[in-house]
Amino acid sequence: MSTLLTKSESSTITGRLSAYSDLVNSIPVEHLVKLTEAIRIINDRMNTLYVVGNGGSCANAAHLVLHLREIGIRAVDLTADSACLTAIANDHSYAEVFRQQLQSQAIDGDGLLVISGSGRSHNVVGALEWARLHSLRSLGLLGFGGGDAAQLCDLAVILYSTDYGPVEVAHDACIHLIKELLSAA
Repeated sequence: MSTLLTKSESSTITGRLSAYSDLVNSIPVEHLVKLTEAIRIINDRMNTLYVVGNGGSCANAAHLVLHLREIGIRAVDLTADSACLTAIANDHSYAEVFRQQLQSQAIDGDGLLVISGSGRSHNVVGALEWARLHSLRSLGLLGFGGGDAAQLCDLAVILYSTDYGPVEVAHDACIHLIKELLSAA
């Protein structure tokens, strides 16, 4: 069994790595710093940050919450309770899975951070609409130019790519940078 890559495979990998690197290097640093400061303020006020996402962004939501908890930030991953998610989706609709959890848990002063490749998912947009109506600080890590979610966020790191792979990689880089910035303070 040969371990050598074909010219085509090597070219594909090199091209994809370049796309990942280019998008990571385009992260708007000033927006990332402001978003991180908003997370710090939410925590300093003894409030909770709720984090949501779908698919790869769901995995990134769990990853962010893990790192925030490691450094003492009060954070809840609303994607983590599969029984709750499936009950709400079954009894109501998938578009309601985050909004209904916020409705039963969030209080004034809490924050919502959405992670979305497209910014168009109905459950993410619905959660942001609910957050706006109930005075939660709305934050976003968004791709595809932000989609519908961008206008509903108080602060967002918006990436201008319509390729999910690089967007999710750049969001993962943001997650590590958020943890590093919060840890340094």
